[in-house]
Amino acid sequence: MTVFPGIAGEIEQIIGQELTIVLLRRWGGCEVSIPKNAQGTKLAEVIGMEAATALIREIGHGRVVLPCGTFRGAKRRRAEAMTLLRQGMSVSQVALACDLHTRTVHGYRAALSAEAGDAQMQLPFDI
Repeated sequence: MTVFPGIAGEIEQIIGQELTIVLLRRWGGCEVSIPKNAQGTKLAEVIGMEAATALIREIGHGRVVLPCGTFRGAKRRRAEAMTLLRQGMSVSQVALACDLHTRTVHGYRAALSAEAGDAQMQLPFDI
């Protein structure tokens, strides 16, 4: 059973989950070119010659749009930061682990609190 949707699931069946994650972290959400020959290509550089050759053999050459843009860039860092905050890490620890500013991580923590309904309770005052 594959973890990833669409073409990423097919790739996972060919090269395995670990290398698929490496590929998606590099080019997730982008259109990539699968070359005719793996020798000396960026694809082989990223996932290795054996995996690149297997992809070419099974999928063929051409252009492919990889899903999972959240595996790279700001979306990946945000998702990772949210996961670490849910696990109880401090704002400073998350900022260092995800290469984010502490203000950004404070914002993510506030969003998590709002989702959970943990906002400060409003107290009724007698007038």
